[in-house]
Amino acid sequence: MAPHAHPTDPSDMPLGPRQRALLAVLRAANAELSGQELHERLRQSSQRHGLATVYRNLRLLQRSGLVRCRKLPNGESVYAPLERDDHHLTCVSCGHSEPLPICPVASGGLALTKVLLQGFKPLFHTFEIHGLCRSCQQSEPLAHG
Repeated sequence: MAPHAHPTDPSDMPLGPRQRALLAVLRAANAELSGQELHERLRQSSQRHGLATVYRNLRLLQRSGLVRCRKLPNGESVYAPLERDDHHLTCVSCGHSEPLPICPVASGGLALTKVLLQGFKPLFHTFEIHGLCRSCQQSEPLAHG
């Protein structure tokens, strides 16, 4: 996937040690992580962050344009560093999520011009198509016919 340019270089931002630790864990992970998973990984690395502190700092990192959030079909939020530009096909029946090989929003995809954005300043985006995976289509053909 094409990397995103950072809206701001994190080294130029006044990030505290807790935000830097969260960002480091997210960047080292090979997948999106929930707040609970982040909390556990920080605890395992002997960094003491309360769960509420993890979520508060994730919101700050989102507002800074360094972290993006995606909601899973079960309602759980998962987080990734902004430079990891993942988009997904997600099954509404079993919850399986498969990454798309391209970013449909990047240049050549949806052309979001300044006129269309009407003064809105995007920090990040997510793109997700919800439907039925092959397995669920085959196991319940009449229900989704």
